[in-house]
Amino acid sequence: MWRMNSGCLRTLAVLSSIVLVTLAANGQGRASIPQTTTFTPPDSAFRFSYPSGFQICTAGKFEPCLQSSMLPVCEVDAIVCVLYPEKRFEDTNINGVSFQVREIHRDSMMTPDICATPYPIVGPTGPWQYPEFYISSEHPLERIGGVRFLHGRTVDGAMSHSLGIDLYRGFHKQRCFELRISTSATSPAVTDPPMRTLSPARGKELDKAMSEILHSFRFSE
Repeated sequence: MWRMNSGCLRTLAVLSSIVLVTLAANGQGRASIPQTTTFTPPDSAFRFSYPSGFQICTAGKFEPCLQSSMLPVCEVDAIVCVLYPEKRFEDTNINGVSFQVREIHRDSMMTPDICATPYPIVGPTGPWQYPEFYISSEHPLERIGGVRFLHGRTVDGAMSHSLGIDLYRGFHKQRCFELRISTSATSPAVTDPPMRTLSPARGKELDKAMSEILHSFRFSE
């Protein structure tokens, strides 16, 4: 009868261990891949992907996404709004974070120049002296899905609350689309002791998630 010597047995044991470790690592890698969902509007003008666990609201059905915050991160005129899970920052001064897509309309026919122009904000008594947004001086353009978008920023505030917005305007097939990443927060000093702010690690995780949604955006052909 054929028998293995001790050296062969040791070699076989080492190889078996390597195989088991590799299989376990591969299994863990597959399990850690986040599941995503693709959103496409009824007219199929665009699409983007977002983590399946994120809440989403669409035109005409925004009530679930209108948070109790004084400055909500979803706007009722948006085509779609995706919310970052609140539980991931519920112990901090962050109130909400969203990605949304809006279509910009003007009284005149839409053109690339009109789409990219930050017109004055129109209030109840007429136009204000401030524009809708300011074009970023450091990073005025952003390439998303192979298309150049104008990058603007704006901030709103009221009663120790703030709403910071990074917006991206793109012109496609005679239509003007605006992508927004909005963050609503409360001033940490409004409570005693002061509220916690996001740690660098958690802030990086949030930025990465929202950037991935933004850069998954694609116009239809």
